[in-house]
Amino acid sequence: MRFSLIINGQDHTIEVVEKGRSYRFDGAPFEAEIAELKPGVYSLLIGGKSFRARVASTEVASNSADAKPADSSTNLIVEIGGNHYTVSVQDPRRRVRGGPAKMSPEAKRNISSVMPGKVIRVLVSEGQTVQQGQGLLVVEAMKMQNEIKSPNAGKVQKILVREGHAVNAGEILLTVE
Repeated sequence: MRFSLIINGQDHTIEVVEKGRSYRFDGAPFEAEIAELKPGVYSLLIGGKSFRARVASTEVASNSADAKPADSSTNLIVEIGGNHYTVSVQDPRRRVRGGPAKMSPEAKRNISSVMPGKVIRVLVSEGQTVQQGQGLLVVEAMKMQNEIKSPNAGKVQKILVREGHAVNAGEILLTVE
């Protein structure tokens, strides 16, 4: 799974290749062991060096009247070795390509898989009207079932997958307009 991060104002990506073992930071591979010692405190072993990280969530309230929960990200303060970092983590399951500010609610949206997996259930049919947040498909990845929800109200235009279909990350599953 790939996450978009903003660390002290700079954009980065981190990809979990093998949980608890192998990662990519901005495309560069690295090995790490991560263990939660207690809530908000982690032990990190990276490149043979041991680190302790303290992570605290922050509430960043939006003053915008039209802000939506789907537009939000997790905001954190991370302390490692006396250094403090502000980190914003964008959940890939909530990300809409192009960003919500660039797309009108009526826009055609291609719904893509955020990770490789297998389509377990198709919950809608072509031509069906759907509401924002309504379940469209269920994709199983790493033995977990993830419901893909509609980012906007509209009509299902085209379904490009079927139950049992293996999908790749970024593959378009269906279109809602």
